Amino acid sequence: MKGHNQTTATENEEVAERIEAAKSRLYKKLVAFDVKSSGISEYNQRYMREKTFAAQSTLDLYGRLIYLSTRTMGLPLERFVFVDYGGGTGCLSFLAKEMGIGTVIYNDIYDVSCSDVRILSKSFGLPLDHVVCGDIDELISYLQANSISVNTVTSYDVLEHIYDAKSHLKKLGRLSNDHFRIVYASGANIENPSYVRSVTKKQKEAEYQDREKKWGYKDRDSHKAYFELRKEIISSYSPDLNSEQVEQLAYATRGLIKPDIEKCVAEYTSRGVITYHPEHPTNTCDPLTGNWCEHLMDTRWLQQVLRDEGLLVQILAGYYSVSGSLPKRAIKFFLNMAIRLMRRRGLVIAPYYVVYAHSLAK
Repeated sequence: MKGHNQTTATENEEVAERIEAAKSRLYKKLVAFDVKSSGISEYNQRYMREKTFAAQSTLDLYGRLIYLSTRTMGLPLERFVFVDYGGGTGCLSFLAKEMGIGTVIYNDIYDVSCSDVRILSKSFGLPLDHVVCGDIDELISYLQANSISVNTVTSYDVLEHIYDAKSHLKKLGRLSNDHFRIVYASGANIENPSYVRSVTKKQKEAEYQDREKKWGYKDRDSHKAYFELRKEIISSYSPDLNSEQVEQLAYATRGLIKPDIEKCVAEYTSRGVITYHPEHPTNTCDPLTGNWCEHLMDTRWLQQVLRDEGLLVQILAGYYSVSGSLPKRAIKFFLNMAIRLMRRRGLVIAPYYVVYAHSLAK
């Protein structure tokens, strides 16, 4: 077997060709899939409809992430161990399996999705090797219990929802006892002004407005305004506080989960002040689950967290899928050209960013 630094350009081309062939096969399965009669939850029926409606764009994105995950590794795909972290519908896992990756591990914190992915796996004829329900700690425990060492951990639109991103990133090294790679892509691109404007409005709505329980909603998510939920948590923890104090603390604890809110209340009742301050004007999370509403994070901070763990890290700009009407395809084509030329500076117009990190051999 070649060493990790001996991968040739030809081998990378072969990986790209296998991804393209797998995308074509999986595309046919997706567009032919009968979501309504599949037997999966309404929550994932809603997401699968979105995936199948935009199947080409979905597969272009996932194909890009898998290529970044597997290129230049000098390891036959049949021996590769791939983790799809926060896998949702499992489409990233299915593409990895369709292209012949040897061991594909699907992971998600939501038990409903873990159940649904088993049904979808059978429907697409793509048996996944492992389905692990839980967060990073449960994943680490599972891998260690089964003596599995990971080559890459990959995700899309997961990082911006993790409550303690720093702690999560610092734990990733425990997934492997060898050289490994992290490919975490997120649409919550703080360097794209157009996106920031749109998501800021969404964050304010989540903070101050209740949401309807529409078809396909996620049982795990709160539908009450986060601000009101924090007020309830504070009042329940410290009933002696007056309404003005409760409201002030609810404003001051934006971005915290219940146990951390209660710590702030305890600090306030003993000292009259709290030391925590929200670092961003609109970032907010569900105080019952810690699920962030599109957490806008400094990409340089993310880069430094992993560098402090001894990893080699780049922040890459994502590309648009060149699909849709002719005018849209033309616009996306030229945007992609600009992103390619601008490299990291292309984040200002990119649809997503990628945390692309490598460990050194252990």
